[in-house]
Amino acid sequence: MVGTVERGFPPGPWVLVLGMHRSGTSALTGALSRLGLVLPDAADLVAGRYDNPVHYESQALTDLDDAILRALGGSWSAPPVLAAGWERSAAVLGVMGDGPRAARRAFPHGGPMLWKDPRQCLLLPLWRSILPPPVVVVFLWRAPLAVARSLGTRQGFSPSLGLALWERYNREALAGMAGQAVYVMRYEELLADPQGSVTDVAQWLVSDGHVPMLVDDDAIGHAAATVVERPERHADEGEHEGEIPEVISETVATLAGLTGPHDRMADAPVGRPPSWMGDVIAQRRDYEDLYAHYMRYVKWRRRIPFVGRRARPGHS
Repeated sequence: MVGTVERGFPPGPWVLVLGMHRSGTSALTGALSRLGLVLPDAADLVAGRYDNPVHYESQALTDLDDAILRALGGSWSAPPVLAAGWERSAAVLGVMGDGPRAARRAFPHGGPMLWKDPRQCLLLPLWRSILPPPVVVVFLWRAPLAVARSLGTRQGFSPSLGLALWERYNREALAGMAGQAVYVMRYEELLADPQGSVTDVAQWLVSDGHVPMLVDDDAIGHAAATVVERPERHADEGEHEGEIPEVISETVATLAGLTGPHDRMADAPVGRPPSWMGDVIAQRRDYEDLYAHYMRYVKWRRRIPFVGRRARPGHS
């Protein structure tokens, strides 16, 4: 796809923060926003919860990404199986007609724009082909069992579903980032050294990503301070690995070896996941389909007036 600026997308630079859900992307996005990068418009921000009151996510762009995933036959919590060329499919292109409007609603005043949405782990090839350059990616990953526990606490997901989602998101992200300018960071390292981590990624964004932002000591210190205000929300979930499937151990090792800046991310294939991971995601997809059918029935049934014997006075 070409001519994205003329098609109505705000011009770059675009800084995309990627990472599996519950991987600390909100903390990193909040820190980077203190350095002059533009968050989505306040009127468009996704409403948070008590355990994460500010997501820094655009409601318009999140809704669009959800619509893309539905068009592909899945959702954020039950990712679709992505066939080769999915980003050029008629179903996706039909949904993307709303792309420029959603982007302008999110960023009405232009950039440098800071867009965070975990769904981009799955959809990055599409957005790389659409967004005006320059586009750079900051990718944050977190220990898989910690993510699975957090999803269990927040969403009620089983450990097996949490691990399967961690594997799918990170595998798709690695494939989608090949050839892209990327800075890879681990969440645990961001917590251990927020000052150094924020400094390193900010200096890379300025020098190699050509993103105008603040990198003086005072600004970096203020930004790093926002990171340490958030980790207590994850403190009871544990960060140790424990026993995890071999393919996840391989992915962890791959991600650990990629830590730092990449002018062009090398292709980093990971092994095929065990069949049970695909099965548990497929089961989740079936559950969500059944629930959606049920809710459509409930809405239909509520539109039908009650027909039956009239209740006698004094009875209900």
